[in-house]
Amino acid sequence: MALLNPCGQKMDKAKVKRIAVTTAAAASILLGATIANAQDERLKSIVDEVNAANKLAVASQQTIDGVADATQRIFGDYRGVLKTNAGLRAYNAQQNRVIVKQLEEIEKIKTSIGQIDEIKRQITPLMLDMIDNLSEFIDNDVPFLMDERRDRIDSLREAMDNPNISDPERFRIVLAAYTAEVQYGRTLVAYEGPLADGRTVNFVRLGRIGFYYQTSDTTETKAWDVASGSWQDLGSEFTTPIRQLIRMAQKRTQSDVTVLPIAAAQGN
Repeated sequence: MALLNPCGQKMDKAKVKRIAVTTAAAASILLGATIANAQDERLKSIVDEVNAANKLAVASQQTIDGVADATQRIFGDYRGVLKTNAGLRAYNAQQNRVIVKQLEEIEKIKTSIGQIDEIKRQITPLMLDMIDNLSEFIDNDVPFLMDERRDRIDSLREAMDNPNISDPERFRIVLAAYTAEVQYGRTLVAYEGPLADGRTVNFVRLGRIGFYYQTSDTTETKAWDVASGSWQDLGSEFTTPIRQLIRMAQKRTQSDVTVLPIAAAQGN
């Protein structure tokens, strides 16, 4: 049987067979290529899906890491806040104790303020008594610097009558007068002063245990006798010691041991 080609020419069986085989092979190749392409597309799709899943997993892990870091920071901040709150509670507790003490002090002050008028009524008689007692003490004491000491008493009495001087200030100057009298008992002082007869002599006082005078020509030396309340003559053996004591009090010579007559206080 003869076949015609597209041009109308006859083709033999061998050629047809070869053509048929060739066509079948081409079809097989085409079919294989189609299947391979389909598989490649499927594989590519799977790979794309895996890559997308991997990217999603990486993004998810990054999100998780970010959340974990944020959680850790928040937890650290929370612990810091707890520590701060603990410190504030301790501070507040301590301040509350201070406030309680302050309130107690306020109540005490209020009570004291309420007693001020009563204290003022009592302090004025007290100061007047102190001035009277000091005046009496001076009158009965060794008679040194009497004008100065009595003037101080007069100043105290004037201060008590002065409306421009507050009670605290009055009390302060009364205590200052007492302090001055105390200091007299701790000093060695020499000065010139008048006797009752008008003569000027050198007085020397050794605290309150010895009070003497000596004339400028050293012809008369006497000591104050506490028991009799009068001047008593000293023997000539005390002329030089008293003169030496006067010079020591005037800082005109170095302090040294001196034998002095000391009158003992008489008991009742």
